[in-house]
Amino acid sequence: MTEIASLARYSRLQRILHWLTVLAVLTTIPAGLVMVQEGLPRPLQDGLYLYHKNIGPLILMLVLARLAARAAWPPPPLPVSVPPMQARIADTVHWLLYLCLLVMVISGFLRVQAGGFPMEIWDPLVGGLVAQDKAVEGVAKTIHHWVRVPLMLLILAHIGAAALHGLVKRDGVFSRMWPPV
Repeated sequence: MTEIASLARYSRLQRILHWLTVLAVLTTIPAGLVMVQEGLPRPLQDGLYLYHKNIGPLILMLVLARLAARAAWPPPPLPVSVPPMQARIADTVHWLLYLCLLVMVISGFLRVQAGGFPMEIWDPLVGGLVAQDKAVEGVAKTIHHWVRVPLMLLILAHIGAAALHGLVKRDGVFSRMWPPV
């Protein structure tokens, strides 16, 4: 049996959670980048804001579920062909992705709540958890603005590494998470 064929995979639940997170995040980022552009037609801008701020709690639930699943089922081992330093870098990137996603969701939530903006889908559950406070809104907005850069760089690094392993090295690393189900 080849090394690739014998590699353990992430659980079905972990793969589904991963790809749902990918879908949510990779649709939220462009919405967030476009919605703040000046001169957009108001209906388009409103729709993008509506989507962006209401998808955050879903991303939070997905990330928390992924962390719980990771605690229950640790990641499968990497192939022996992956150098230890590269394995440490991959692990660090994963944890930084989780951290950035949590910071983005929490800062976005605080910005919306402290700014007095509605979260149409979520207001019945979480509306009013944070009092209106311009100082809190400002800090949250600044954090949300600046953490987007490392988040996007980490995502690009993660996608690049996945492509390297899946398309170039073909060493089985990518197949641990693919196919999604």
